[in-house]
Amino acid sequence: MKKLKFTIEDKEIAELLGRQNFSTRESAIFELLKNCYDAGSKNCDIYIESNCIKIIDSGDGMNQDDIESNWMHVGKSNKGYKNEQHNRVLAGSKGVGRFALARLGDSVKVISKKEKEIAVIWETDWLTSGVKETSVDFPKGTIIEISDLRDSWRWKNVETLISFISRAYKGSDMKIHVHFEGETYNINPIFEGIKMGVNYVSKITMRYESEKMRLSVTIESDEFRSEVKEIIKPISERHYENKFDMINEIKKDEVEELEQHLKELGDFSAELYFYLGRSGIRMEKFMYKHNEIDKVDTGVILYRNAFSISSLDGKKDWLDIGSRARLSPAAASHPTGSWRVRQNQLFGFVMIDKNKNPMLKDLANRQGLEEDDYYQLFKSIIGFGISRFERYRQSIIRKIQKYNQIKNKQKKNNKKLTHFLNKPTIVTKMSEKELVSLVDEIKGIQREAKEQSKAREESSKQHKYDVRILNVLATQGLRASAIAHELHNKRNSLETGYNNIIEALKEYGFWEELNSDEFTRVAYKNVPQTLERLEEINIKLIAFLDVILSKIEKNKFSEKIESIEKSIEKIVETWIQQYTWLNFKLNIRNDMIGEYEITNDVLEVIFDNLILNSIQHNEMKDKLIIKIDVEIKDRTICLEYGDNGIGLSPKYKNEPKRILEVHETSRDDGHGLGMWIVNNTLHMYEGEVTEINGNKGFNMHFNLKG
Repeated sequence: MKKLKFTIEDKEIAELLGRQNFSTRESAIFELLKNCYDAGSKNCDIYIESNCIKIIDSGDGMNQDDIESNWMHVGKSNKGYKNEQHNRVLAGSKGVGRFALARLGDSVKVISKKEKEIAVIWETDWLTSGVKETSVDFPKGTIIEISDLRDSWRWKNVETLISFISRAYKGSDMKIHVHFEGETYNINPIFEGIKMGVNYVSKITMRYESEKMRLSVTIESDEFRSEVKEIIKPISERHYENKFDMINEIKKDEVEELEQHLKELGDFSAELYFYLGRSGIRMEKFMYKHNEIDKVDTGVILYRNAFSISSLDGKKDWLDIGSRARLSPAAASHPTGSWRVRQNQLFGFVMIDKNKNPMLKDLANRQGLEEDDYYQLFKSIIGFGISRFERYRQSIIRKIQKYNQIKNKQKKNNKKLTHFLNKPTIVTKMSEKELVSLVDEIKGIQREAKEQSKAREESSKQHKYDVRILNVLATQGLRASAIAHELHNKRNSLETGYNNIIEALKEYGFWEELNSDEFTRVAYKNVPQTLERLEEINIKLIAFLDVILSKIEKNKFSEKIESIEKSIEKIVETWIQQYTWLNFKLNIRNDMIGEYEITNDVLEVIFDNLILNSIQHNEMKDKLIIKIDVEIKDRTICLEYGDNGIGLSPKYKNEPKRILEVHETSRDDGHGLGMWIVNNTLHMYEGEVTEINGNKGFNMHFNLKG
């Protein structure tokens, strides 16, 4: 067979790999800067004129052989991992970056010289190309001249270019200068010289170790004033540090072969900065330290060594921070909902490496990454790190909020204002000191009114968030109850069907034969065994119907509890009917007969979710013991719930109260709402979870007002 090679017209390849490959003029110039960097240049000068762009570097340069063997060889790259001479990780690798020239103009000259060698000039109009020797007045380097420009360049375009390069280049080895209309603009990397308290209030540092599959998260904060230290103990207002095993944190159904992917992903790091915006009236309420912050105008940038991935240069929300916030709109002060950082509150960078992260692959056009399983896993790990910051910050805000609520209850009445309102004419007899005091009281009321308005707005958002989740559950419950009503009409058949079939088989003379060895040898043909299993299902189905129909009875939401003991015993009795392997041990002390304000549905919601949680995590146990301890103290119901099961998943051992957050679950098919509902219900009745321990079985201490 005769061997053939593709022949591609210069004009067409310039169109495909130039104009269509590089979406913007900035990305095309940026690609050419990488060549300067890879050549070891200490400086890169970009001259933009009316119909000409010049890019000049002092790098290693090229000779005629380099032009013919590499430059003119499409898809070939002579660049490995590192330029050892200049100690730089090389940016190029695909052998198509030179076609960025075609995106910028129709005519190109490349004048290049290697040290102690003859200079060469390469020219093209994208129809024909040629190279010849020339003479130059510089020892080494390259000058690129692009004419017949495709775009008009005005100051606005140059400004956009400067902004783009400052975001896209993070190195310090090569200085970049843009020259336009007689002015020189030195480009500094956007994160150079930023400071806490000036440009941001908190810094989140992440380091992922692929071999250990572990993410380290460190938070340094200067958001709050020093007086919060005593309020938020034992939390530190300035520092947080922890390590997390990602094999426990990423749902296994999200990524096939999770362990392999986590190890192959490679080490990477991230440095993100949190900025709150104008604090306004919230500044005093939440003890914020800074009101005005000079935020860096970018999002999160992904760098591979010294250069960003073009489409992930901080303008695109590639981490889906906005989507996360929309799915969970709870304010940071929400007692049970999960606050999510907003897109405009976070900026920073993520660092990957050409060699360490080979599974994060560039697209052919170098304008992004392939969005495969490795990319999604990469994003999930960063998202988890962000969620640790969100949880840390929210824990501080919640404690401050609780402190404010207690403080507000202790506030004294505005005596002077009350006196003035009862007798306005008294103002004429007030001393200057008394008038100042009256004005202060009025200003205090105005501030409080603004805070209450803000609190109502936040409360409205919180309730909308709660209602969205609970509406989903309620809708599913109504669907289940509709089916339950339909099946309830056939209850008689469910209860008597098994016995009726057996009696009929006996009457027809088939029963003994069906129980013989011959007819019971094959499991799926074993009629008596199949009937027994169906009877077990029927019994569970009848119990399910009774539970579903009883749970939605109207009186459950209006009848107050007369006895804690009787109410819990009734809940326990229902569960024992459905699960014979459950054993309950109850200890109720100081039961106040007939003196409770809460209704039956409250305890049912709490204990049904706790018991269901115990069952779902211990389905393999033959016997599960559940202990419920209740003591009434000064109108507060103090409760302890525990089981002898497997305890908490490893990922919750160090932070057990994480299980109370919405959508937190260790089960691949779990929704993570059960414990959130328990916690939400407790907060509705001025209660809280005081302690959770999951080392030997599961144990939880909590209380509520009743």
